[in-house]
Amino acid sequence: MLSTPIYYPSNYLINENMISAKLKIALLPIAVIIAGIFWLGANKEPATSTRQIETTTIDSGDIKRTVATSGSVRPLITVEVGSQVSGQIEEIYVDFNSPVRKDQLLALIDAQSFESRLLQNRADLRVASSNVVVQQAGIDRARANLRQARLDYERAEPLSKKGTLSVSELDIALAKFESAKADLTMAEAQLENALASKDQRQALLESAEIDLERTKIRSPINGVVIERAVDQGQTVAASLSSPVLFNIAQDLTRIQIEANVDEADIGNVNEANDVTFSVDAYPETEFSGQVKQVRLAPNEANNVVTYTVIITAKNPDRKLLPGMTAIVEIVTGKSENVLRVSNEAVRFKPATGTELAKKVTAAQNGSKAMHGGRSGRGPGAGLRDIARLKTSLGLDETQTRLIETEIQAVFSAMQGQFQTRRPDEENPGGDMSAIRERTTQAVASIFNKHLTPEQYRQYQQIRRQTTETRAGHIWIQTADGEIKPVAVRFGISDDNYTQLFSRDVKRGAIAVTRIRNRKK
Repeated sequence: MLSTPIYYPSNYLINENMISAKLKIALLPIAVIIAGIFWLGANKEPATSTRQIETTTIDSGDIKRTVATSGSVRPLITVEVGSQVSGQIEEIYVDFNSPVRKDQLLALIDAQSFESRLLQNRADLRVASSNVVVQQAGIDRARANLRQARLDYERAEPLSKKGTLSVSELDIALAKFESAKADLTMAEAQLENALASKDQRQALLESAEIDLERTKIRSPINGVVIERAVDQGQTVAASLSSPVLFNIAQDLTRIQIEANVDEADIGNVNEANDVTFSVDAYPETEFSGQVKQVRLAPNEANNVVTYTVIITAKNPDRKLLPGMTAIVEIVTGKSENVLRVSNEAVRFKPATGTELAKKVTAAQNGSKAMHGGRSGRGPGAGLRDIARLKTSLGLDETQTRLIETEIQAVFSAMQGQFQTRRPDEENPGGDMSAIRERTTQAVASIFNKHLTPEQYRQYQQIRRQTTETRAGHIWIQTADGEIKPVAVRFGISDDNYTQLFSRDVKRGAIAVTRIRNRKK
């Protein structure tokens, strides 16, 4: 049977058998290539992979967390010595690095004009004193005249009544008496004026004496001259502000460092933190100090916020000079002989979706189920904490018994508050947080009451370290090679290690740091 003919515009007649043959010829090379690929794959050895596990040993040792920064060395107290009077520097008695004592003469300003004014004020005071004497004599004369006028009036009054003295003569006697009283009052006022003028002249004299004394520039403290800003013959003008002549450091055996700490690290810095630092002048020497003050005022430059931390240090050999740049390490946390693990083990996490990752989820769910969805904290946990604190703080039996009794009462009250809380009340989480906060404060008050000041200081330090811990997991390889997650709490960290808190992990355990899949 013939196939249906196909007509093309070119009028050539081609049947379907011819097309099929050509198509087979075109597809033949492709089929050969595909067959070769399958043949090679079938004869090639299948690739396999092996798991390489990198581990580290958990040990015990010291961990020191630090904040690195830099700052400038400053004298503990620096006093700028200036001049309160204007004039020409006549003499300079000290130079750079000169040790000085309090009230020691440092420089002398030309005092001729001040001495002249002092002499003038002394003369004015003598004139005012003489005027006081004159006015005192005038009062004596006025009193005498008043006495005489009063006697004349007292004699004239009875005579006038008898008719032996005219009324006009009596009026004249009375007028003289009244005039004498006015003269006495005026004399007393003039004396007051003279005394005031004398006081004024006395004040001007004392001011002149003070200005003359101020021409002698003296040291206000014991110390060392670290800067001299004037030379002999130079004129200083103190009309607007006091010009600075010398900078004196009180005591270079003690210095301070003004370090700038980044806002991300300032939360870990507290007063009394230990500090180590070095300077370029003595690269092999390590100096020590303490944080004295964390200033609250922020310093902002180029959108970077820092805070000034004042560090004090001893400088008995006076090696540290003002202005040196100190490379500072502030010790913000330190734990000695604690359980620790490599930071690589802390950072290790299995790939998402793997069997190891599923183990973490299972462990977390099991922990929640064990504690009924709660954190597991309660009186039992609190008493276990006391048992650990007994060793850390050196508590005696009486302290331990009293603290345990009172803390049991506090936790019982806390449980009662949780049980009586209505389930339908608003914001239950906030109410529970308030109860926990009150409980924490009550427990701290109990320790404060029964501990010595040194023990309470150690307790606060332990408490700060506890609040700094965070929950997490590390992966432990057992003796039979199994890898399993263990819930722990992480403490402070340094560049190499992180502190561990766990009852399930012991010293010598093997922690996984990395898992590599390698193909053979």
